[in-house]
Amino acid sequence: MSSTTIGSLGVMVCRRSGFPPFAEKHYLQELSEVGERLGVSVFVFCPEEAPRYAVSLPSENPSAHIRGYRYASGQGWISCSFPIPGVIYDRCLYRSARESAAVAAFLGGLPKAGWRLWSRGLPGKLSVYNTLSRSPDVIDFLPPTLSYTGSKSLSRALATFHGEVFMKPSGGSQGRRTLYISLRDQGSVRLQGRDRSNDIFSRLIALPELPEWVSRFTAKRRFLMQPFLHLYSRSGNPFDVRTLVQKNAKGLWSLTGVAVREGAGLGLTSNLHGGGTALLAQPYLAAEFGAETAASVLATIRRLSRLVPPLLESSFGRLGELGIDFGIDREGKVWLLEVNSKPGREAFKQTGEQPAATKAIENPLHYTRYLLLRQLRRVNT
Repeated sequence: MSSTTIGSLGVMVCRRSGFPPFAEKHYLQELSEVGERLGVSVFVFCPEEAPRYAVSLPSENPSAHIRGYRYASGQGWISCSFPIPGVIYDRCLYRSARESAAVAAFLGGLPKAGWRLWSRGLPGKLSVYNTLSRSPDVIDFLPPTLSYTGSKSLSRALATFHGEVFMKPSGGSQGRRTLYISLRDQGSVRLQGRDRSNDIFSRLIALPELPEWVSRFTAKRRFLMQPFLHLYSRSGNPFDVRTLVQKNAKGLWSLTGVAVREGAGLGLTSNLHGGGTALLAQPYLAAEFGAETAASVLATIRRLSRLVPPLLESSFGRLGELGIDFGIDREGKVWLLEVNSKPGREAFKQTGEQPAATKAIENPLHYTRYLLLRQLRRVNT
């Protein structure tokens, strides 16, 4: 345990049922324990429960406290109140516009000074795609991507992508609401994917039914359309490669770990939330493609993982960590599929890579210390 506390980290989460009323309980417990060792007090709070504040600094308004929770060794999670933290770490995994609005209202009601966000979030996937596609070093690894705006855009995508289209929400979905559309002979269409509950479905419909069916499926949400990439293992299971890149104690980007995520044979995606399994990357890829191709694939993935963070920061502001997902087709071609600014880290526990699993927990606190110490230096100079 550190003898000196240099500041506090408030982890902002969306309210869920139970006690404590949030997800990622184990990760937040580990974060709290590491924080105690590094001299950072960690609190967890839901913006829906926190009052709005007048625009006065905590030093001018001692009663400006946030209601939330802290983890105490031997006692578990305890309700408490605490001053506005020096750094706020946004781990809200939104399920609705209401939750997003609650976060915006909470942050907008805080004093204008005395705190800072641990990281900004990324906008929709199309904005991320457009930013990355401007880089000549990255564009060749991006699947062509179109925005779904109705039946005409879907018809164009089916024509452009040779009768096979993959659709996904523009916002983060953890594999939910993904859809594979495949034109069949005799005017039929095969539909396969995951619904809003993350349950797998598969059905065959007549082509004239497709526009209305997709309209109901998207439910007026923003969706993207891409060619359907055949990203399957030899045994027919979908898989991808997740890298976790994080800022370290010096405020610099570093690659924390690389893991393969393999899904079930009937699924389209390999997300752990959808029942996927995490595996060591090098032996898995060597078994699939041979040692030489596996080494080349991993070198490409590591290179892209170094390139992506500064490209996104140049457009969207300071970031703290990113989960980057890559697909590999049967020819060994690497595809950059998605970038997530609120990544999970369960994959590295599942693979048994203890150094990566440990760094995945510690780096957010090391970066918090970096931010807090910079604040202290500015105050004292």
